[in-house]
Amino acid sequence: MDGFQVICTIFVTVVAYADSSAADHEYMLTKPESLTVSINFETKLECVMNILPDKFQWKFYPLDKKDSFNPKAPLSLTNSKFRIIPADKYEPQKKMSSLTLQADSTEIAGDYQCLAHYGASVVASIPWRITIANLTHFRTQEKVDATVVVGNTISWRCEPPPMSNPEPYVDYVKNGQYFPRVISTSTKSLIIPNATTSDSGHYACKSGNTEGDITSGTLLNLRVVRHVSPEPPRFLIRPKTMYEVNKGDSVFLECAAVGNPVPKVEWRKKVGIFPEHRCEKLEGGLVIKNVSSSDNGVYECVQKNHLGTISHYITLNYNEPPKIDCLLTTTDVTQGDNLDLDCSVTGTPTPEVSWFLNGFVVNDSKIETDGNKIYFMPVEKRHAGNLQIFARNVLGTVYRTISIKVIPLSTTQEVSTDKPAPPTRGNHRNNNNNSRKPPKHGKMVPPSRPNISRLNDEAVLLRWTVQMKGLPIQFFKVQYRELGPDSQRDHHNRKGSKWMTTNTDIPPHMRSYEVTNLKPDHWYRFRIAAVYSNNDNKNSPTSEKFHLRKLDFDKRNPLPIPLVTKTETINSTSVKIYWKYNSLPNITVDGFFVNYNSASSAADYMREVVDGQHTNSYILTHLQPDTVYDIKLQSFTSKSASDFSAIMKAKTLGVVSTTSPPMKETVTPSLSTEPSGISKLYIIIAVSVVGGCGLIFALIGVLLFCKRSKQKKNSNRGDRDKGGVDDHRIQADAEYVVGSKNAPRSNGCVPPNRITITANPLADADNKNQNMIEMSCLSSQNNNCSTVQPSVSGEDSPTNSRDKKNKNREKRIRNKQNTDSNTSGENYV
Repeated sequence: MDGFQVICTIFVTVVAYADSSAADHEYMLTKPESLTVSINFETKLECVMNILPDKFQWKFYPLDKKDSFNPKAPLSLTNSKFRIIPADKYEPQKKMSSLTLQADSTEIAGDYQCLAHYGASVVASIPWRITIANLTHFRTQEKVDATVVVGNTISWRCEPPPMSNPEPYVDYVKNGQYFPRVISTSTKSLIIPNATTSDSGHYACKSGNTEGDITSGTLLNLRVVRHVSPEPPRFLIRPKTMYEVNKGDSVFLECAAVGNPVPKVEWRKKVGIFPEHRCEKLEGGLVIKNVSSSDNGVYECVQKNHLGTISHYITLNYNEPPKIDCLLTTTDVTQGDNLDLDCSVTGTPTPEVSWFLNGFVVNDSKIETDGNKIYFMPVEKRHAGNLQIFARNVLGTVYRTISIKVIPLSTTQEVSTDKPAPPTRGNHRNNNNNSRKPPKHGKMVPPSRPNISRLNDEAVLLRWTVQMKGLPIQFFKVQYRELGPDSQRDHHNRKGSKWMTTNTDIPPHMRSYEVTNLKPDHWYRFRIAAVYSNNDNKNSPTSEKFHLRKLDFDKRNPLPIPLVTKTETINSTSVKIYWKYNSLPNITVDGFFVNYNSASSAADYMREVVDGQHTNSYILTHLQPDTVYDIKLQSFTSKSASDFSAIMKAKTLGVVSTTSPPMKETVTPSLSTEPSGISKLYIIIAVSVVGGCGLIFALIGVLLFCKRSKQKKNSNRGDRDKGGVDDHRIQADAEYVVGSKNAPRSNGCVPPNRITITANPLADADNKNQNMIEMSCLSSQNNNCSTVQPSVSGEDSPTNSRDKKNKNREKRIRNKQNTDSNTSGENYV
């Protein structure tokens, strides 16, 4: 019986915990969708929540009349006007609210968004799209009379009636009777492979949707014969030039020509790899199955016989629905602290991003949004609640929610509304105030898995994110491992290669880095190491295997170059740049590289990454005051980057001095009536007295300084008796370890304490020398032994002044230790 009671208690506890957890996360059960409504009909929208809200509310974003029939018409959640629907138009029913719409006119077309209120927190739904049903007539199309030889493939089509909603079907009629299409594909064209004389006739089109049917007049008079004069290939109707294809779908690229003899067809892709293993060549066209982003591009269809050749180019535009990944779903932040949040947003075309706070688009002087990033500067009480990020493109809308809990300050700590504004966005901030010390046992939150973009045959760009919670980061290091050339069969399983490390210490606010001097047509893995305020470190998850392909830059389509239009000075550490970008019909870029450097410096350019093809401005931060910078841009995709734009200069403001100007001496005329000689005598006497007093004070100062120096020397000797010197390094191909300050000694030797990242093969030799020295120390009976720390390979660069200081410091310590050992008989490391 006792065991049964224990099981029941555990069950009740689990259920109670599940209920309490669910109560903290309100979400919508209904999935909104696009609906088409006929005039004089009605439809009902139902908004269902998992938890009973305090109240419901509905918003309406109207579409223009010209877009009222277009389910894919763009409508911005950030900038479009909306109105609140009166409460008497919808019905609350516990966890559900239903809104009935009567389609009296096109004015009801638009987006409808449901809001569920839970106290001050609000959840906004994905909008429903409502459009009006419509059917128009066929466009005027030229009549075709064609005579072809038996065996040709006939390809002909009627364009569907424009502005029809829902999308209409298209059927074909031969001599007044329905004619089934032989090729069973998604195409709306008429395809007749291997035509015979029985296929001769008069062809017309029939189309329709929920609004009815319409039929065209005769558009094709076809005559198929057994003998005809030789002729080169020709098209009966020009094939389509562009296809919009969604991720995972199949597409049929139409291309058929007639001639005598019957033409032969060849397919090729202008740029990139032709998807041979997912293609099927049919009469009249090419089927590509399970379309992916690599299939995006221009395809060439070549029809030829011995009398001639014709070509046709088809652009395939790959579309992918939006996707959002956020590191956080909830965060606790103290009132007055800064908060930066960053979500990864993907999709093709590039999704439009909107930020909502408690049901409405963010419009707050303390909040700044920049695409998929949002900055609270600082957080205030009114910012508590549900923060939602929406992403939408032609394929749909998605959102993610981050619950923000604001910890209020006491009345004596209340944040003043007159508090100066914090630094501009872009600075790396934690949820905790920067002035506070990190928690004693704070977590080391590792960076995310790096995202890799190809720059050229020998370079890639890594991008990563960092969750805001956790210990502050001092700097990042980038590591990579070569897996071998693509021609090597076992490169996927190669484990013998070592992790190499770049020399640069990447500042904590940076989230991207360019890795150069790689080998083309090789496979690599990458990871990011973060060094924290406690001098310990942690690395990110390792990237997937990346193939650095070698592309033919002479034949590829070059990416368009952006044009920097102007720069704007923000403050002493920030400037804003503006640019414009003329997109090409065959190319969709992922974003832009902002390259910048001090105009007076010969160092390499630094780089910021700006995501989004339609972004046209960016704020550069962490700059030097009163400095002129050279700025140039590139557009980029996952495969390459464009050439550089023309350089535009920008200058930061100087630092405003807060010291008071020196007081000017005021000379007052003397009122003395004494002779000038007596006055000079008084001056000589005064100078002598002051000089004598100064000399006495100087002697006293020298005596005090000597006494303190002696005390300090004794104190330093005592400190050295207590412990050694820490040397924290990061090491590749080994666990990251931080040495203890009180390491055990053996024969006067202390094992080296370090965290090492080794970027140079010479470091292996250094490690061997180090091991030999340590073994010598351990075996020696002579206490007069000290260790020499190996240098970190890749950090001996003349540009790395910090490591030079460390080496000089170690040298001084060793010299000092040798001196002390002669006097005290002890060795210090």
